[in-house]
Amino acid sequence: MKRCIECGSNFDSPDWQCPSCDFEPEMVGKWPTFATDMIEEGPEEFDEAIYARMTACEHHSFYSRARLKLIRWCLTKFFLQSGNFYDFSGGTGVVLEAVRSIKPDIQLYASDLAVDSLAWVDTRLGGKITLFHTDASHIPFADHFDVLGAFDVVEHIDDDVGAMKDLFRTVKPGGGIMLTVPQHMSLWSPLDEEAGHKRRYSGHELARKVREAGFDVVLDTSFLAILYPLQYISRRFLTRMQSRQSFETEHSLPGPLNTLLGMILSLELLLIKGGARFPFGGIRIVAAYKPKIAS
Repeated sequence: MKRCIECGSNFDSPDWQCPSCDFEPEMVGKWPTFATDMIEEGPEEFDEAIYARMTACEHHSFYSRARLKLIRWCLTKFFLQSGNFYDFSGGTGVVLEAVRSIKPDIQLYASDLAVDSLAWVDTRLGGKITLFHTDASHIPFADHFDVLGAFDVVEHIDDDVGAMKDLFRTVKPGGGIMLTVPQHMSLWSPLDEEAGHKRRYSGHELARKVREAGFDVVLDTSFLAILYPLQYISRRFLTRMQSRQSFETEHSLPGPLNTLLGMILSLELLLIKGGARFPFGGIRIVAAYKPKIAS
């Protein structure tokens, strides 16, 4: 169901106009906006140029490819029967593209505060997606999504607990959520500042906050555990070399090294698929269900 951000009523309609109060969202480019006060205050760290750079990394970076494999496995393991998928903060659209490759008939939705992201995703998905501009507190849906993804997103939000409660409202009872976040403040570096991170998570912090929002956690593990010592050394070096604040420093590695690290992460993913759960690592992934009868 759609949800009016003005009066709070739920409605089922092909358009965005609320039948109860006649509220109709303004448009930003081709897309409705539900956060008009943030059109000019979107995330300045992300624009068309950065999405082009990120997309280039997705095709060859050992990290980007391994992370995507992890997300694809999580989707097929826990949410394969989903009829729709919402990517909260769609970024470059790489996850949405992967979801469509797994389930070609799935209904795709995405939002972002960066208008450039909406344009990028629209082009990448060939227009076959519902896009809108919003933040977490103004998502215009309630009990609507079979599965919601928020990948490297909530670390950008000041009130992450409040945001997770907002995400909970949008998911159908029995539906679920997948989240990834950067982990360990010991890895904090200029790269985090460049990306606009508010925090890196630790231990079971993300899973605890997901539970506080009302979800039942079914997966909680770190990833990049085997490579944690190398990442620690890299981040400590980057911290001292302030002039090298660019995510490409960790994504543009020599071919043989890139291949080797990719093989190591493939092994780690096999261990996770087999039931291993790692207490530390560069990122954390959590999957959870919304109870069919919400408590």
